[in-house]
Amino acid sequence: MKAIVANGSKADRFSIISERPARLGEYFVAHTGDGDVLGMVEESIITSAIMEKARDYITASEAEKFASSNTRDRSYTSLVRVVGLVDSLKKGKPEMPSLPPEPGTIVEEAPEDLLKAVFSYGIQIGSLLRKPSVRVGVNIDAVASRHLAILGATGSGKSNLLALIAKEVMKLGGTMVIFDYHGEYSSLKGAVQIRAKINPRILDADELADVIEIRRNASKQREALARALTQQVRSSKDFWDALEKNLRDDNDEELAARVIEIIERARRRLGKILDTEIGDPINMVKPNKVNVIDMLDLNEAQSSLIISYYANEILEQRKAFKRNETENIIFDTPVILAIEEAHAFLPEGEESDAHEIISKVAREGRKFGVGLIVASQRPSRLSQDVLSQMGSLAVFRISQPRDQSYIVESSELVSAEVAAGLPSLNSGEAILLGQWVKLPTVAKIDMVEEKLVGSDYKATEEWARKKKMSEVAEERTDELILY
Repeated sequence: MKAIVANGSKADRFSIISERPARLGEYFVAHTGDGDVLGMVEESIITSAIMEKARDYITASEAEKFASSNTRDRSYTSLVRVVGLVDSLKKGKPEMPSLPPEPGTIVEEAPEDLLKAVFSYGIQIGSLLRKPSVRVGVNIDAVASRHLAILGATGSGKSNLLALIAKEVMKLGGTMVIFDYHGEYSSLKGAVQIRAKINPRILDADELADVIEIRRNASKQREALARALTQQVRSSKDFWDALEKNLRDDNDEELAARVIEIIERARRRLGKILDTEIGDPINMVKPNKVNVIDMLDLNEAQSSLIISYYANEILEQRKAFKRNETENIIFDTPVILAIEEAHAFLPEGEESDAHEIISKVAREGRKFGVGLIVASQRPSRLSQDVLSQMGSLAVFRISQPRDQSYIVESSELVSAEVAAGLPSLNSGEAILLGQWVKLPTVAKIDMVEEKLVGSDYKATEEWARKKKMSEVAEERTDELILY
C-alpha cells in the first residue's frame, strides 16, 4: 500500500494519507533524520469532501451519488504511533527517534522479515492480527516481576489467554497459583486442582465472622464471637463444640443462640470448605506446578479471604527466602499469582480482605519474585492503585466508554486513540502493551487445546439434548406398558 506522511508530524507519532484505509495494528516504516522508524496504526479515519457539506438526508443522498463516482473524493488518514528506530528494534533494544519524518515522506508497509525479527522472542502466544504469518512472542520474566493486567468484556478471550500463559509456565517448570472464582480452569490439563478450604482455627475473629457471614454491622454478634474464640478453643480437639460452649457461657441466652445458629448454618452450607483438621492450607500448593484454587462454592467475602491468606503466605515465604532463611520454605523460586474477576476483590474505593495484601504484592512483589496477573471485565471497578502498578497489559474488546477512559487514566501504556479502537476488536484479538512485549502489538491469541469451563453455554443444544432424552425415556416407558 502506498502512503505519504501528512503535515504536522512529531517524533513519537505522525499521520499518513494512504491509497486505502489502514487498519488498527498495521505497521509502517518511515524515514527520519535519525534513520528509519517503525510505527503502528492506532487510528484510521475516512473522510469525504462532498459528504462533509451534507446536513440532511436528501442532501446526503444526492452528495453520495457524486462522491461514489469521484475517485478523488475519499481521503484515508491514519495516526501512526512510532514504536522505535528499526535498527534498534532489530538489536532488541528499542530506541526512539529525536526527529519526526518530514511531511511528504513516502511510507512503506513494514516488510515481513523485519516483523519476524522483532517479534521472534520469548514464548509465543499468537500471531500479528494484520500479518498472521508473523508469530508474536512475550516475555514471561516481565510478568513475574512487573505484573500483567488482562482486561476485556465477557467472552473476549481473557480466560483463554490466562490458560495459555499457565500452560507455558507449566512447560518452564514455574510456580503459578490461579484463584478460580467461577471454576473455569478445572479442565486445565497438568494443573494441580485444589478445593479451597479454610481452617477456622487459624483465623482471627473478624475473619471467622466474615466466613460464617455475620454481618459487618452486627457488632454484638461479632464481639461475642471474638470473646469466645480463645486460644484454648483453637487448640481443643473439637473446635466447634468448644466455641459454642464458650458462647453459651459468656453471653446472654438469646445472643448466644443467634450466633450459634449462624455457625451451624454456615457449617451445613460450607461443610466441604470449613476443615479444622487440614493444618496449614498453604501446604496444598505445589511448587513448580500450576495450582488452581477452586473457589466456585464461595461468595465474594470468603473468596477474598482465601486470596488474602494464600497471597500473604506466599509473599512472606519469598521474603524469608531472600533473607536466606530455608527452614519450612516451600517457594524457593518465583511465583505468579493470577486473580480472575479481580474487580470483585480489588474494588476501587473499597476495602476487602484481599485488597491490602494484593496492593502490597503489586508494589513490592518484584523485589521478592512474586508476580501478579489480574483479569477483569470491568476495569472501571478495579483498584486504580493496583492497575497503575501493572507493567504490562493485554486489552481485549471493551465497549463501555467509562472502562476505556478508566484504563487511559490508570495506565500510561494506553493512549486515547488505542482505547477508541477497543470496541472494534473481535473475540480472541488483543492489544498487547508494556514490558512483556518489545513494542505495542495487536495480536490474534492462540486457543488452548482444552475447552475451558467458562465457555458460553449453548442453550439450544442443551435443551434439544434434554428434550430428546425425555422423548426416549417416554418411548421406553410406553414399550414397558405395552409388553
